[in-house]
Amino acid sequence: MSEPTTPVKQARQDSAVNQEEFLVANRIGIVQKLRQLAKNNCMVSATFNGGTQTMNTAILEVIRDMDLVALDYGPNESINQQMLKADRIIFKSELEGIDVQFTVSSITKAKYQGQPVFAIPIPDTLLWIQRRQAYRVRVPLGVPAHVELVNESGGTDRYTVLDISAGGLAILDEKYRLNLEPGTLLDRCRLLLPEHEAAEIVLEVRSRFPNNRNQREAGQRLGCAFVNLNMAVGANIQRYIHALEILRKRTED
Repeated sequence: MSEPTTPVKQARQDSAVNQEEFLVANRIGIVQKLRQLAKNNCMVSATFNGGTQTMNTAILEVIRDMDLVALDYGPNESINQQMLKADRIIFKSELEGIDVQFTVSSITKAKYQGQPVFAIPIPDTLLWIQRRQAYRVRVPLGVPAHVELVNESGGTDRYTVLDISAGGLAILDEKYRLNLEPGTLLDRCRLLLPEHEAAEIVLEVRSRFPNNRNQREAGQRLGCAFVNLNMAVGANIQRYIHALEILRKRTED
């Protein structure tokens, strides 16, 4: 007998199917997209040692003629050395709501513009997961939304929503309270939208980066996807997004 499919498992299966549709295997396309990450100063999360260790870096340059990508060298030499010994490293990033992922099996220390860097080969493939159906809007301070999460003591902590779409949202963790890896499920969450009742939701963490790479005090940003979202809650989210768009257009006029 086959194993029953749960809503969470189905959501992950659907995500895997979608990812295959956005697999970039063309070298020119891969170089172009990596350069977009560099140009936009996107933080890149590197996971290695079987997923037990993670560090943040960023793409500095893509050197096509040398088949190399130069990345920021980390401040912690002990962790740097462990990553240099890794035989498989998964890199994840985010660009304007697009999830990016690629994997390499070798990494070395090099110099770029006189500074130490990580050097990796240009990957053979790259996941560029652009969900056009999930239009994302930034949440202005005037009409804020929040997410409440249960903390370790059983109480709740409130987090500001930075942006939102029909498929997910990003929250701001100003005090670095959430040490959550991508793939973590948050099944005791409440979404608080203006002029709507609090709604119970399930979130899956997709990314975790500093909110501002150059200012640690700005906190960290967690990108999350909705899992098995209730239709009524989804409708309220769409109404909220529509209201934000109307407000944005009025501000621009």
